[in-house]
Amino acid sequence: MLLSLLVNQVTSQVKQPGWIIHRRPKIKYTVIFGQLKIESPYLWNKKNQQGIRPVTEKLGIAHGDYSIGVKRILTEFGAEESFEGAAKRFQEHYGFWVEKNAVRREVEAIANLGQQYIEHRLDSLKQQADDHKNQTQSLPRLIVELDGCQIRTGVYGCAQKAELTPKRQLIQKERTINWREVRVGFARPVDDRQKRTFIARMDKYPAVVKQLVGAAINQGMGKETEVTAIADGGNGLREALEVGFPNLKFILDRIHLKQHIYQTADALSLTGIHCQIWTSHLLSLIDRGKAKKAIKFVNRYFHNSPALNKLDNLSQYLQRFADACHYELYKIQGLPIGSGEVESAHRYIPQKRLKIPGATWHPDSINPMLALRVIRANEWWSDFWTHLIEKKLA
Repeated sequence: MLLSLLVNQVTSQVKQPGWIIHRRPKIKYTVIFGQLKIESPYLWNKKNQQGIRPVTEKLGIAHGDYSIGVKRILTEFGAEESFEGAAKRFQEHYGFWVEKNAVRREVEAIANLGQQYIEHRLDSLKQQADDHKNQTQSLPRLIVELDGCQIRTGVYGCAQKAELTPKRQLIQKERTINWREVRVGFARPVDDRQKRTFIARMDKYPAVVKQLVGAAINQGMGKETEVTAIADGGNGLREALEVGFPNLKFILDRIHLKQHIYQTADALSLTGIHCQIWTSHLLSLIDRGKAKKAIKFVNRYFHNSPALNKLDNLSQYLQRFADACHYELYKIQGLPIGSGEVESAHRYIPQKRLKIPGATWHPDSINPMLALRVIRANEWWSDFWTHLIEKKLA
């Protein structure tokens, strides 16, 4: 067997004068054909009072380990479905059982490496661009989108009443549930919807936008590239994008704008044909780039209005994005006017795995799992595993 030959080879290399084989324990090692038991000799040097395990230190195989092939399969399955589902799927394909908790440990370990891989890859692209090492011709125009969705998180802590468990008399713990925002973005050429580089992260805007800049560089962004961002009017979002992309044109997502307008119409108690006329006129002004006239139109209703707060919010919203809602012009320029692409990406990047029924995640585990989802979406999977193998052999 190949493994036995490798064990003998590394043992012979270490077994120099003064070293003796002290014992030959057998360790369990799992490959895609099942679990193996292989010798892992322990050598002792009496003079130096030192010991060595060549199989562990030279081959990187410890008791209970899984081969890189098994780890890759478990990670592929565990990144797509629940850990229990991944264990069942593995058994169906390979004929032996791996415990759910073992699947979790392996997937989470690889996920942490995946997070490091993405950060290094995107940071390297940014560094190369800063050092002018990336000599490829830059694209004239790029599109970036960024949006958030909520993921359920839970953290265990001591219960407020601090009662003890019946048997072991330990302080009872309870799980605090929160919904945290995961931000997903991508960069792509204006004329190619299929060629996208995704990012996903639970973090503040500056950290997320930093990765989005790396994604844009991966798509061919240079110093002269005009970057167009389509996003909603979230607080701080536009400002963070403008810091990351100096040549930014911002487009306010039209669907979110329409929601604001219809909510204001409801607050004004407009119904039927009156609501249709009011909203259509306002949208027509905005679409034609006449945001200032739209603001004046809204401000007419301020006097003695029961919906003063809604009107004021809409007026300020339009003032803030007056230069970002000339939708007829954007259509002529071949630019999208809605962030539907990134909203669709929520379904197949974070939500497909992190929002399965009953799933609750520790906050620290979200970004690593997102990294696996992003690596898959960007078709970096093979390169990622090649990177891991090279790192292991180094």
